[in-house]
Amino acid sequence: MTEEQKFFFDLRGWIVLPAVLSDSELNMMKKECYANVDPKDLNQISGHIKDGHSGALQNLLDHPSITGILSEILGDKPYENETSYGFRCESSVVVMRPANWKKTSRNDKGLPHVVRPPQQANAMRYQVAGKKIFSGLTRLVWELEEVKEGQGGTSFLSGSHKAHFNYGGSDIEAETVKDSPWLESIYDKMDSYSCPAGSVVIFTESLLHAANDWANEKNGRCAIFQCYNSVWAQWHRVNITPEEIEAMPPKRRTLFRGVWALGKNTAYSRENQAILRNIK
Repeated sequence: MTEEQKFFFDLRGWIVLPAVLSDSELNMMKKECYANVDPKDLNQISGHIKDGHSGALQNLLDHPSITGILSEILGDKPYENETSYGFRCESSVVVMRPANWKKTSRNDKGLPHVVRPPQQANAMRYQVAGKKIFSGLTRLVWELEEVKEGQGGTSFLSGSHKAHFNYGGSDIEAETVKDSPWLESIYDKMDSYSCPAGSVVIFTESLLHAANDWANEKNGRCAIFQCYNSVWAQWHRVNITPEEIEAMPPKRRTLFRGVWALGKNTAYSRENQAILRNIK
């Protein structure tokens, strides 16, 4: 992670790495995402979500463009080596949205939200100590189609990951700002981004962020949403089977090892795996 990236990630809570996928990588990822879907018929892909751990898509779990950054903002040095990552993966899903997709189709109606309010002490919050960033639960969004600013990409209330006061609602534990009297001002101050296809957005889930109506008529949205966390904590039950994990290269498997650290936990096995769903 460059000094510039660290500065802006700490300042804003998010960064964009533009066009990090090669043309061949991008075409391979899109081929899998659009399997059995016509990208020209956007109505087919409304709300389409699929697994992002399998096939060529699993190569994005530890793509060289992100592992150094994740090590910087999530990794714990004693738990990483040539055969093990110092952080974990919690989820990877493909999300596809046509131009007529509306944020109101989400359960949260697209309201600005966080994993946990940053004003409260918790294992998911953003912290910095000893010049070391700890991003807490961290989200990556691989944008496989062009994103135009203000036309449907994720938006962020930059700096809110370090807020010391709540968002104006009555419930200080609320994960959305649904009853905040400042909601209009929050929306007004949120930032968005433009990026070419093959870019990746990295942000801390302690940052207020929001979904938006997809208004880009040129193309729909095809994105892979991933979550990463510390070796010390878990937010999601991982929606992947042991067989899928065991088909991965050995180092990639360590992204799904158990959530404990005593004795330098660095290896994956069926006896040492994260809490899963759909175990066969």
